[in-house]
Amino acid sequence: MTGGGPGRRLLGRGAVLVALVVALVGTGTGTGWALWTASVDAASQTTFAKVDLELESSSPRAVDYTASGQSVTTAITIYNGSTVPADYRLSVVVGTTGAVSADLPSRVDVRAWLATSASCTSDVPPDALSGTWASAPVTTGTVAVSSRATWCYRSTVSSSAPDKATVNPRFEVVGGSHGWTDRASIQDFYQNTRYATPAPAARALSCRTTDTGGGTSYATVSWDAPLDSEQWGLFVAGRRVGNTVSGQAPTKEHVVTRDHVPESVVPDGRVVVEVRSVAGAEPGPVAWTGAVDVAPNAQGQRQVSCP
Repeated sequence: MTGGGPGRRLLGRGAVLVALVVALVGTGTGTGWALWTASVDAASQTTFAKVDLELESSSPRAVDYTASGQSVTTAITIYNGSTVPADYRLSVVVGTTGAVSADLPSRVDVRAWLATSASCTSDVPPDALSGTWASAPVTTGTVAVSSRATWCYRSTVSSSAPDKATVNPRFEVVGGSHGWTDRASIQDFYQNTRYATPAPAARALSCRTTDTGGGTSYATVSWDAPLDSEQWGLFVAGRRVGNTVSGQAPTKEHVVTRDHVPESVVPDGRVVVEVRSVAGAEPGPVAWTGAVDVAPNAQGQRQVSCP
């Protein structure tokens, strides 16, 4: 009897441990499940983010400003073809091709806003970002998977902008998620100034009469033109007369003879002559207007002199 007691107590403790393990596993609780699966190997799986950003625009790529104060609106759309939402930074730099003006970028005011409630055809919202093409607004945000974000850029040429100049704003977006990045750009935008009046204007200097003897004469009109002027022509009654004036000298001049003012074009008396730029296919605007006198000599031949 003395040996039977301890044996029974040991057997009782073992039964309690077995019952506890069965109870834990059998309950299906989180603790039981952890005990059951702690030694089971699980296959690892890693998904890599795909980052794909694109820039789109339906706006004209080449535009002309024909007057100061004129505005042009460009819509730039960021498309996120990534498998994750992408944080982005959209910026603008001025191109550096040979045709680009060094002065024009700072003379074009730029406003930028996100096209949400306001579209690119609406008035500029009060919270729009501002700058110039020389220091354009930098826009940031987040675009969802397979979604687009559109920014409106409204540029307005100032009155101090040079004529016959070009600026090449290049849009670039860079962004991504969790260290994965992508970039895209649009660089074939060109804005040009093509004003209706020359800048700067030519300035009249003088009219000089040359007496050739026998009561004959002709006039030479002179004007001061910018060094970067191209070619100039003389017009009488809207008709181009004489040769084209060109060259690098700042002072230009053109003779006006009786052949330039035939009676079929203008009558005797004071005749208005005009100087125009003729660098393009069509005559440019009037740069200077002056006058000459046309009258017959004793032999009835038309002669030209200065007033």
